[in-house]
Amino acid sequence: MKENESRSPRAKQNVPLRSDFRSLVRSRPVQALLLGCAVLQGVATATGSGPVGEDGKPRRGVVQSAVKSAVAINVAPVVVRAPQRVAAAEADRLADEYRARGYDVPAPLAQLIYTTAVENDIEPEIAFGLVRTESEFKDYATSHVGAIGLTQLMLPTARWFKRDATESDLRDSETNLEIGFRYLGELIDRYDGDVQLALTAYNRGTGTVDRVLERGGNPDNGYAGKVMGRG
Repeated sequence: MKENESRSPRAKQNVPLRSDFRSLVRSRPVQALLLGCAVLQGVATATGSGPVGEDGKPRRGVVQSAVKSAVAINVAPVVVRAPQRVAAAEADRLADEYRARGYDVPAPLAQLIYTTAVENDIEPEIAFGLVRTESEFKDYATSHVGAIGLTQLMLPTARWFKRDATESDLRDSETNLEIGFRYLGELIDRYDGDVQLALTAYNRGTGTVDRVLERGGNPDNGYAGKVMGRG
């Protein structure tokens, strides 16, 4: 009995270790990892695509690399939210510049202007300047010639981008910004990246700007400078 009792502590200590090992090996993640490594090793051997030694046989580094990659994938962060926070902070910074000048720029609108501008390759500073100049950040703004909404779109112009666009569509902030910034983006392309000329055409129309340019004149009417914060 004493001999058995003297061995019993070690026996009890070994049982959990064996049990834990079996549980680990039988776990689905580990089985999937082992299966994946085996498949990778088999493919490398069959196709000769893996690294080989002097004897022509695949090196074990294939499996080791696969294990390291799998482990790295399992522990890698799934979601990174920092860029969204940065975008929100930048949108709020730009909005604060206009709030300090007396404009009412709600946070959701500031974020919408910023994200729509980025999606359409428009500099956010230009986007905010355009909306301020056109509508003072008021989605209900309507000009005496019928331009509507935040970016003051004429219905025929809007229908170049949304064939069934209505006046109600242009009073929707998201739709209005999307069409307005797409239009400005096309103008920037038309004038080979010249933002000032594109803004002038946004205000005066491409026909007028092109005619002035053909005569060797300068179509600038001060509008671009106002949008870009120089007027």
